Amino acid sequence: MSVTIKRLIALGLSLAMALTLAACGGSPSQSAPAPAGPAGESAAGGAASEAAQRLDEQKELNIMFVAGNFPESMQKIYSDYEEEYGVKINYTVLGVDTYYQKMLVELSSGSDAYDLIYLMSPQFLQYASNDWLYPLDDFIADKTITDDALLDLDGLMKSSVDAQRYDGKLYGLPVASLTTLLYWRKDLFEAAGLDPDKPPETWEQLRDYAKLLHKDGVAGVGLRGARSAGGSEGLIWEWPMVMYSMGGDFVKNFPTDMTPTLDTPEVAASIDYYADLLQNYSIPGATTCNYEDITVAVQQGDLAMWIDGAAIVRNYIDPDKSATREEDVGFAPVPAGPEGRCAPLNVHSINIPKNAQHKERAWHFMQWALSEEILVRLGIEGNLVTVSRESVYDNPDFIAKNNIGGGAWLQAMRESLANYAMPNYRPLTPEWPEVADIVSGYISDVFAKQSTAEEAMKMANEEVAAVYKEAGYIS
Repeated sequence: MSVTIKRLIALGLSLAMALTLAACGGSPSQSAPAPAGPAGESAAGGAASEAAQRLDEQKELNIMFVAGNFPESMQKIYSDYEEEYGVKINYTVLGVDTYYQKMLVELSSGSDAYDLIYLMSPQFLQYASNDWLYPLDDFIADKTITDDALLDLDGLMKSSVDAQRYDGKLYGLPVASLTTLLYWRKDLFEAAGLDPDKPPETWEQLRDYAKLLHKDGVAGVGLRGARSAGGSEGLIWEWPMVMYSMGGDFVKNFPTDMTPTLDTPEVAASIDYYADLLQNYSIPGATTCNYEDITVAVQQGDLAMWIDGAAIVRNYIDPDKSATREEDVGFAPVPAGPEGRCAPLNVHSINIPKNAQHKERAWHFMQWALSEEILVRLGIEGNLVTVSRESVYDNPDFIAKNNIGGGAWLQAMRESLANYAMPNYRPLTPEWPEVADIVSGYISDVFAKQSTAEEAMKMANEEVAAVYKEAGYIS
């Protein structure tokens, strides 16, 4: 029997004891400390017993996640939880665009249809600020439904945990901290007379390489070109790294001066550069593509270089799906501009909607799903390669399964996270999804040659300024 199962069984026994004591007039505080509260120990103990009672009664869990490594890997093993605890899990995974459209409608309307959802940094702030999520602090304090050893909150990456705090409360648990990498086909480099072990160091060099490699049905470079999906994905995940490295920014000085700066020459230059790559040296439909399209192109052997998420690496080299072989792929941090290398940072999380019907059961499942043991299993039995616990990266079985490129992938990812990933990659405020949609919409107009970068960003700047004025950030 696994350590995780033993701990959760122990928690269940503790729960049952608490219920028995409560039924007999005893106090559960004798076996577990009651959470502090203004109503006093007795009321807190009663609340704890009520939470334990609700957990015991909740035998169904409705989960809706967005497609990705963690959700898809969890599909392989969540039945273990069902079997162990007699719980029926209704588990659904949707593509990114469909998912966030549905979540926005569901949560903004106060729906109670889902008990657990999956968010990324941009959406988290929007959802938390709109009071659509349930805070976890009382659950953590309630030892009748929380196993501190299993939860191991301190074992989760602190920066990722802090990214789930809003207005002094914790609203989720992190799954992983994600960034992007530059990937390239060593065999195609060698055929083109390039050193297979030396990727382009700068954006200009990347374009030169793309021109050279763009031939014989193979595209020179792949980057996301789709419009933002509620503040993330598409071009808004990748274009900013070019903008920052070329000296541009969204605002003057986040968060102290939110005056938009999208109408600068540096921002326009980054858009012109990005458009040139997508229009002339990328895959068909590049100006509207997302990561799924890039993945398919890699699997078909149609890309010489691409920049995308570190976590997607398994999909590129899966021998059952891809014509691109692991031994032919190189890994490195993204190229540099005049201002250096600038990489994205995105925290993925599991969260409980405010109106969820089965909150205690959702919390119980979260502890199980994000325990070290289960994360290791997701990495070994599934395709999870980026996690929220450093200890998992040191697990020998996890290393053996994910020793991609002889360790080159892990080295490149850790280098990017440590040195180039920007905590303020996006000026994250509750209004960010609206801002991202505005900016990406105008960049799409440039891609479609409906306006110049200068014209588009002047209009975008005005619209973003109006959003920030209404929010009270600028006068």
